Amino acid sequence: MKRCLICLQELDLFQGLERAQFSNLCQCTKRKRLSKGHHLFHQGETTSTLYLIKSGKLKLVQNAEDGHETILDVCGPGEVLGELSLYQEQNEHSSAIAMEEVCICCFSRIQFESLIKQDPSFALRIIGYLGQKRYENILNSGKEAGGTVKERLLRLFYRFAEQYGQNTPTFTLIDLKITQQELADMIGSSRVMVIHALNELKAANIIGKEKRYYVLKNDPCLSAHIFE
Repeated sequence: MKRCLICLQELDLFQGLERAQFSNLCQCTKRKRLSKGHHLFHQGETTSTLYLIKSGKLKLVQNAEDGHETILDVCGPGEVLGELSLYQEQNEHSSAIAMEEVCICCFSRIQFESLIKQDPSFALRIIGYLGQKRYENILNSGKEAGGTVKERLLRLFYRFAEQYGQNTPTFTLIDLKITQQELADMIGSSRVMVIHALNELKAANIIGKEKRYYVLKNDPCLSAHIFE
């Protein structure tokens, strides 16, 4: 499966920077590669670094005191982690774990403070980015909170299709290798219940599998039908 590699200049966050500013930013950027299963950071760690995912995907995992594990989100190319470190050092509320090989750019808070001093409008772009991301997180959590396991699972697949979907004439392939347990952890269910829901969705010809990837069948009536 071909992976896209995001250039910093493609991101809205960096639009409008002068060539010299952008050049200085790139020269100071540290690059990191992670293999599948390796941590970018651990829950509870103090960090003052902002991370841009250039390629690959990570899952954000939160562990409760009783040992229960919840997958908060899956993040892919173009997404930014550690945004609150732009304001102050923070303790991470989750762990970031590579789901495949990942390439990341790392920025320090000092770098961003320097950019803001050179170009105050850059602060407005950061505020806008953080506000939009918070809105999207609230919207997604609200959509996936209610309904049956099958409904929550299908909503999750639709969101993944929007983020990582590759369209073909007959289906949308979700470019994300995710296990049944990870799906269960994301929608707050058990693996057994998710397997049952997956079997129902497959029997209804709503989802399928191509090698190790899930696919959504192309039928404009599906989204309306499943939530009736």
